[in-house]
Amino acid sequence: MNLEYLMIYQASGLPIFSKCFKGFCSLNAKDPILLSGFLTALQSFSTQITADASVSDSTLEAVKIGPTVMRFSKVLPSGHNVVIGLSEDSPSMAKEIFNAVDVFIRTNYADTKWAFVDTNFGEAFGNLLVSNVLAPLFHNKGGWEDTCPLGDACAMKALPAEPTQEKISIWGAIKKRYRSLWKKKGMSHTI
Repeated sequence: MNLEYLMIYQASGLPIFSKCFKGFCSLNAKDPILLSGFLTALQSFSTQITADASVSDSTLEAVKIGPTVMRFSKVLPSGHNVVIGLSEDSPSMAKEIFNAVDVFIRTNYADTKWAFVDTNFGEAFGNLLVSNVLAPLFHNKGGWEDTCPLGDACAMKALPAEPTQEKISIWGAIKKRYRSLWKKKGMSHTI
């Protein structure tokens, strides 16, 4: 089983960290309709989950988009939302990831003023998340490897904005990255 992508964002929708790890971003880059559906699903389903968190048996927990199973956390005790993409469905692995991310945030970032985090914070957060959470979680499950073909230019990568930049939601940030990627390749797709 592979972790295809991971998104962590504030309840306001502002990004903390988002990145694909196995090429999910390049698959979406080829099909703007799939990408648009994916982002719409993420935004509307995660909003629905947050709204219905008190009604545990009526909430949506997973959606399959293409070959990837998206699993949504209800709002973590730290107050953040998490979306993961797995190559195969595993509620127990999803729960492990959600719990580990929550402990990581509450242990290392308890006093963080989330409205003021920036890109440097997001980069450092992502590096620590990978080395302190993801690598240990996947150590006995085949290991951890980031094989996104676009590396740090991953179109799913969204970090907090600099204080001088307009604050946009994680969905808007990802759309903006894809538009830029398509423009560089001379493609005229819109989402």
